[in-house]
Amino acid sequence: MQRGKKKNLLTPTTFSLLHAVDFADRLTYQILPPLKAGMIVLADRYVYTAFARDVARGVHPDWVRAVYSPALRPDLTLYFRVPIDVSLERLLSGRAKLKYHEAGMDVGLSADPIESFRIFQSRVLAIYDRLTVEFGMRPIDATAEIPNQQKIVRAMVQEILGDYDRQRAHAKNGSTLVTR
Repeated sequence: MQRGKKKNLLTPTTFSLLHAVDFADRLTYQILPPLKAGMIVLADRYVYTAFARDVARGVHPDWVRAVYSPALRPDLTLYFRVPIDVSLERLLSGRAKLKYHEAGMDVGLSADPIESFRIFQSRVLAIYDRLTVEFGMRPIDATAEIPNQQKIVRAMVQEILGDYDRQRAHAKNGSTLVTR
């Protein structure tokens, strides 16, 4: 994957398939076993990332969803929403330049990486906004102060986990999946 990305050999569909294979491996070995054991699983970047990123690259949405169809529906999905310019500022404050694929340069939206980033990530955000409604994702203002965000997240998680101990007492195979 690194070689394909470095030499720009991957089509959007190939890129999507490689990420899907990685997800299938994580689902099989890191998500399902703990869930079956009654544990809580926290996952960063779940299938919704692929739904947004791959579709923004031009991959057909139905195809992407079919590839990720084995994924479980989480009990809680947090969507830390941040405006494009804030995201861009945060990324560039930590490094000299944008990464080729995060800027959507592989899609050919603009020769300028910053402009390409704005166009590509605007597409991604628009898709996430639709997914938020469709899948009941819980948006959080990622521009708010960290302690405020933390209070909101804790309240949402507590709401979901409030019955967790009671469920575990009644069913040994209770499970909870929380994604971000």
